[in-house]
Amino acid sequence: MHLKNVTLELSSKPFYNDSEAEMIRVAEIMFRQWLPLTMHADMVSVMLWNADGSEILQYSGDLQQSMEWAYWIGVANPGPLVPENPSPRTRENSHLFPKKYRPDAGPRTYAWLKQLTAVLKEVGGRITGKPIRIGATFDNGPEFSISDFKYSRHKEIAQAHTMYPNSFVVCTAKLHADPKPYAGFPDGIPEGITLGAFLGRQFHCFANDLGFDYIWLSNGMGFGHETWGITGALFDKQQFFPEKAPQAAQDMIDFWNDFTNNAPGVVIETRGSNFSAGLEIASDSCPLRQIYNSYNVAPPVNSPWAALNFNTGVELAAWMSHICEVPSGKFPFRFYTHDPWFFNSPWLDRYGREPWDIFLPLSISRVNRQGKVEVPDTISFLSVDDTLGRLPDQVPNEVIPHLMEAFDNAPDAIAPFLWLYPFTEYDERVHGANPDPAPIFSEDWFLGAAIQNGLPLNTVVSSDSFKAIAATQPALLATQLLVVPISGVTPELLAALKQVNAIGGSVLFYGPAVAAISELRQWLGLALAEPLSGEVSIETSLAEDLCENGTVARVLQVVPQFNGGGLVEVPAAGSNAQVLASACQDGAKRVLAQLSTLANGAKIGYVRSLSPCSPDIGKGRDLRLQQPSVAYPSERLMRYMLPCFGWQFREKGYRPDTLLPRINLSRHDNGFRFAIFAPDTTATVLAKTPMGAPILTEQETRLEDGCALWQPAKCVHQECRCFVRQDAPSVIGAKIIFPAYQGYHSRRHYTGLIDAEVRFFPPTDAGAKLAFTTSKNGGWSMLSENFLTPTWEDTPYGRCAVFKGVNGVFHAEW
Repeated sequence: MHLKNVTLELSSKPFYNDSEAEMIRVAEIMFRQWLPLTMHADMVSVMLWNADGSEILQYSGDLQQSMEWAYWIGVANPGPLVPENPSPRTRENSHLFPKKYRPDAGPRTYAWLKQLTAVLKEVGGRITGKPIRIGATFDNGPEFSISDFKYSRHKEIAQAHTMYPNSFVVCTAKLHADPKPYAGFPDGIPEGITLGAFLGRQFHCFANDLGFDYIWLSNGMGFGHETWGITGALFDKQQFFPEKAPQAAQDMIDFWNDFTNNAPGVVIETRGSNFSAGLEIASDSCPLRQIYNSYNVAPPVNSPWAALNFNTGVELAAWMSHICEVPSGKFPFRFYTHDPWFFNSPWLDRYGREPWDIFLPLSISRVNRQGKVEVPDTISFLSVDDTLGRLPDQVPNEVIPHLMEAFDNAPDAIAPFLWLYPFTEYDERVHGANPDPAPIFSEDWFLGAAIQNGLPLNTVVSSDSFKAIAATQPALLATQLLVVPISGVTPELLAALKQVNAIGGSVLFYGPAVAAISELRQWLGLALAEPLSGEVSIETSLAEDLCENGTVARVLQVVPQFNGGGLVEVPAAGSNAQVLASACQDGAKRVLAQLSTLANGAKIGYVRSLSPCSPDIGKGRDLRLQQPSVAYPSERLMRYMLPCFGWQFREKGYRPDTLLPRINLSRHDNGFRFAIFAPDTTATVLAKTPMGAPILTEQETRLEDGCALWQPAKCVHQECRCFVRQDAPSVIGAKIIFPAYQGYHSRRHYTGLIDAEVRFFPPTDAGAKLAFTTSKNGGWSMLSENFLTPTWEDTPYGRCAVFKGVNGVFHAEW
């Protein structure tokens, strides 16, 4: 395990007094707590959540100037949310009535903050032996500390209505004149200066004077106008405004230009929004490609919101879309341990000490232009202190071992399913001559929802990297199922896809066919008809999920603005594609899913991106979706298509609305790793692969009809090296056995096999000691000489040993 950096995010709450001794006490506790992890890093950073960034905005250059800081629990600037005659119970709501975390807490001076950065660097260097960076934070919202600057003196910069009217600062704002002296503007603020220019010059002075090394832009700052929802400069939930794309993009570029020009050499790290790159581009015209290429910005981290709403699909899709390209070379991961502002400690309560939001994100990898897999190289913790300023040992003691397990078993090869993300093409589709954001919105939302509904997609390659690999080593891409959004396919990308397809590579496209180039529609065998919207009924021959009580709805509402328009897809004349799912309305049918098989055995699938939206779209910034008991869960069609390519992950819930398991599948050391989050532990999974039923190590697996039947716990992270094909039902046990004898590394012990065909993927360094034995009567001995001779098979996923007619015990050792 090797990391470039570990970031410890720290608020000012643990410092119960302003003395240097208190600074040293807290710093020593913090650095020693996380030493088992930071010892594996090149550098350690401390990101200070001192306030909300207003301490940067209002800094005058006088170190004796007092400043507000985040000594509140709740929303420090609740604005008009507060009711006139609140009940005693309402007064407990810290979103409306913030409380001091300590009665004696009050403003501090900039001199105190300067001393703190110096102490953190000294103590951190002494304990860790590593270089120490200190980061400042800028948040655009009202939660963290009282801000006279944002909500009184210069309220013109708070133009977004995220929590209440004019509650969030926008990056495109301009300031009114102000005669008050500031560090970067000793003669006052001139009328009309951009927020980017003002913040940049203020941070430059602030960092130089107080010892900060970088800045963190929080909550989507710099990536859109209003980044906490699906609406933006180009989309109001009713319609898109593509004509606004050039100016909206230029306004954001102006922010980045002004900020970086006024803060020379600034190092920038980012939170980003909660949404994918495509949604940011489609709703806000975010010029993400130019931001990445021009400003040496670290890509946004994974969103912490999965801990709040358990939407792992949006989290993982958003993160993959942001890290498919990393011009800065930085690949950061963040984990939500504590919350210094609102009374919760996610590791202990929201997650319930279950590490699914470690193992699922850390099974994600990106493929670079050389075809090599890359994994995160930086870890950040929000935060190391809790809402009351405590630093409990329990959290690092419990979290660090899970992180080490995840990194020690990180992906080292391309997974069976590979998301081809058109980072460049999406940018050009909105920022080119004829902006067309609607299909991008449909595709990115749909794909995130498909992951949320169990699609095991956790490896990503950008379109530019894909084309580079296809030109030099196309065979590397022919062993995975490529998952590709249809609107991002240009003639150049289509040529690369056909090159991979010609040597056996299969593709599963998704999206509205109206957004596809004509050559791609022709390849798919699709034509366009009159659009259908409103209620449609669903017909399919695909094997769907099972429900023990009740039934899933067979209808859904097609809301055009969320789905790239109405449904227009019909089979083209002469098409040999097999239609597998259709939407029907008044005798008309539209294709929702289809499959074509080429002469070389390669397959081309297609799924229409379609979300089960409520026809009542509401006034907020959210996308209202309907439950499966009300609307057909069309996002599952992506997973339902996998058996066409040899894979099956069929799920069963007690009721139609049971939350089903989310599955990630990665490769490590010639084996497979399954990371599963089961929000409802009564749900089951019926799994089958091209190699047979997957048998998870340290689990007992029921085999039924050739499928592995899992009932996953809340969080599963298990190795899989053994795959079984057998007709008889049985329970197969899989156990790690101790090495026992010198020269051996490990053993795997499987029981319950009945006339089985077994495939075993040994570690790459198994060596000459690799051997296989069996016993029919269960009386297996570690000194057994009942050896099995393998037949070796080179699969698309690595070399495996094959055995037929195995009964009872199967044992592998190396």
